[in-house]
Amino acid sequence: MLDLVADDADAPAQYGVLAARLAQALGLPLRHLSASFDIARHADALQHVSVDGALVPSGLLWADRLGGPPVGAPLDPAALLALAAEQDVVVPFHPANARALGPLDQLVAQAEQARVPVIRYRVAREAGSGIARVVAAVPGARETVHGLCAARQDRFGRWRDADGDWDDDASGDTDDEDRSAVGTAASTPLHIVLVGREDEQREGYPATLAALADAADAVGVALRVRFVAAQTLDDGNVAAALAGCDGVVLPGGADMARVAGQIAAAGHAWRSGTPVVGLCLGMQSMATAVARHALARRDIGMLEAEPGIRLPSFMPIESGPAGEALVHRLGRQTTVLAPGSRLHALLGPEHAIRCNHRYQLNPALDAPLAAAGVAIVARDDTGRVADAIEARDHPFFIGMQGHPELDSTDGAAHPLLCAFLDTVLGRVG
Repeated sequence: MLDLVADDADAPAQYGVLAARLAQALGLPLRHLSASFDIARHADALQHVSVDGALVPSGLLWADRLGGPPVGAPLDPAALLALAAEQDVVVPFHPANARALGPLDQLVAQAEQARVPVIRYRVAREAGSGIARVVAAVPGARETVHGLCAARQDRFGRWRDADGDWDDDASGDTDDEDRSAVGTAASTPLHIVLVGREDEQREGYPATLAALADAADAVGVALRVRFVAAQTLDDGNVAAALAGCDGVVLPGGADMARVAGQIAAAGHAWRSGTPVVGLCLGMQSMATAVARHALARRDIGMLEAEPGIRLPSFMPIESGPAGEALVHRLGRQTTVLAPGSRLHALLGPEHAIRCNHRYQLNPALDAPLAAAGVAIVARDDTGRVADAIEARDHPFFIGMQGHPELDSTDGAAHPLLCAFLDTVLGRVG
């Protein structure tokens, strides 16, 4: 049986959201098809690392957070129908699927030809309320789901039961001119800059904002997030752009146009003593900024962003005796943490983290970074790839090469982000 959930939402962060809730309500696995997004608009549309190590549409984050079976890699129609002939599965169908595979009716016709029963649903969104629900698209839908699959987003973008007992704006902020202000507690909010365009974080890759919300809930603080586009930052304007913030978050991302601005933000946080946390690309930006400072050189940069750079701060991960194979470090990886480091105290001697990168810190920069006060405090299980950096004499300067935001859920925030907000709170409280 194939339970098809048609959804007109085209933002990557909306992909599969209500289908995942239907699958949870029915106790069925969620699987998905190939999808095609406008990568020029949403560079991180297909950068979510699922719990089983597949690169999938970013909206499948919400399926992971529900705790259901792994979504797996995308299936082609033939493989999906073969699976649906053996067991009931729930499958989302968005405009991104239609661009990749053709219209929904074509898939339904293929299912009929293969004699696979199909139950069709659609996602209905209520204007004004923000509530989205699964409804029957044609007669014959399972009656048991009626009233079970209605949800809406809080101001961090997290999907919650529509009839749940939760406050969308506990900080009491009603300033329409500051739509990015969000809150989780009735206290003076922390002012955090998330270095990224708002549409990048809300529509393209929602995990970072959601994980910050989880950490705010865990720490018990109100949070006001200001989005500052990395593409607009440089050394000349970064101090003014980040003025008034209590802390800075440098997210991951696949768009190399963000790199220069992220490095500028990392450098400002380093010089000003502003607490900063870096996730994947953010960690790379932090290491690059400090390396430039330590060596008093501007010709240091990430090879992926600046192919002709004189001294690469990050270079391809290679394997083989002559470095002939390039490595894509993808999926859950084990990182080994240095005793005595702050991260070791937070995460223990070993920590599993989801990764998605092909570049590693240049070992030639280990000593200059150490001389500047930034230590490599985690490595992969081979000891070759730097997985985290940490500054000993800075209020909070920690970056991880992986994606800790992906291992955060409601009620189980990632310790790194909790420690970041705890530090910020201690400085402003």
